[in-house]
This record gives sequence, C-alpha cells and structure tokens, in this order.
Amino acid sequence: MKSSGSLLDIHKYSKDAFRHLYYKLSDSDFNRSYITKDDPIASVTGIIWDITQGDEEVKKIVKKMDNIDGIKAQNSKSPNEKRVETWLKKAYFEHLYGGYSISRSYLLSFMISIIKPSGEEGKKKLKYSTTRYFEQYNDKFKKRLKRCRTNERVLELQKQYPKLNIIDAYAYGLIIDKFNTTNEDLDWFEKIIKILTKKKEI
Repeated sequence: MKSSGSLLDIHKYSKDAFRHLYYKLSDSDFNRSYITKDDPIASVTGIIWDITQGDEEVKKIVKKMDNIDGIKAQNSKSPNEKRVETWLKKAYFEHLYGGYSISRSYLLSFMISIIKPSGEEGKKKLKYSTTRYFEQYNDKFKKRLKRCRTNERVLELQKQYPKLNIIDAYAYGLIIDKFNTTNEDLDWFEKIIKILTKKKEI
C-alpha cells in the first residue's frame, strides 16, 4: 500500500487549533469508549486511530482545526485547486525575488491553456473556480506574508543580517509550507543562515 505520509510529518497546529480539539473531545456529546480519565494512553491511541481511519465525526473536528490554521488536506483538494495553489506559490517567488505583480488574469490564461475548456460555458465555469481559488490562496499567502513581516524574531534576524533579505526569504518559506513562525523553525532557519554566510574554505 502506498504511504501518504507519517504522523511525524503532521502539520504543527497552533494553540487555538489544539484548544478547539480539546474542547470537542471534552464535550459530553463526543462519546467514545476510549475517552476515559483512568487510561489517558487509551484515549490518545483511540483518537489517533479514528483520525487515521477517517472517522467522519473526528474528520469534522480536524477540518475545523485546519480552517483555524488556514490549511487543507492535500487529498481533499481538486486538481484545479492544486494547480492554482502551485501557480501562486511560484508567482509569489517571482513577486518576492523580482518584484513582479501577481496577476489573476495571467493565472486564468495559464489555466485555460492547461485545461482547454470546450465552449463558453466551460470557460465560464473555469473562470469562476479559478477566481475562487485565487482569492482563497492569495488571501492566505498575504496573511502569511504580513505575519512574517511583523514577527519580532524575524525582524531581529533581519537586523543581524542587514545584507540579506531575511524577511522575504522566511515569508516564502511560510508560503510554501516549509516553515512556521515557531521558535524551533526560526532556530533552524538561523542555523541555515549561519552556514550560508560562512566563508567556504578552499
């Protein structure tokens, strides 16, 4: 069976997302035989089992956690949604690196060239879905960009390395889901900077 990832690869959920999970699992309406104060290990094992087995009630809880953190499970995305997300990630690189504008019309032209919809009705539907996904992901990426540019730790790193574009580089890491604004991720990023700025011995 093809693996889709490990529990070790799980998204680093925010405190707000885990707070939602706690409230839902503590709710008296959430009835599971493994939820017991006497055996916390059974409780943890049980919830992990339900998540990995796709239990519908638990899936709703996790989807809300995803919504809180502005993410979405890859296997729940349509092919066109994935195309728009990938296109925008590339477009944000060009925006941050070369200063190019992010254009919805360019995205639509790209989608038409890939999908090749038949007739005006097909183009209309494609334009609608593309615009919806564009607004969804562009808004999410803008928020990540803003969060990075106001993060005190990131700003401190920028002051330490004034010749490097630390802020935009870290922001792009957030956009492509490689980093988060956690102390651990920022520590790793700073180590990468130290390696990059160290003069290579010949």
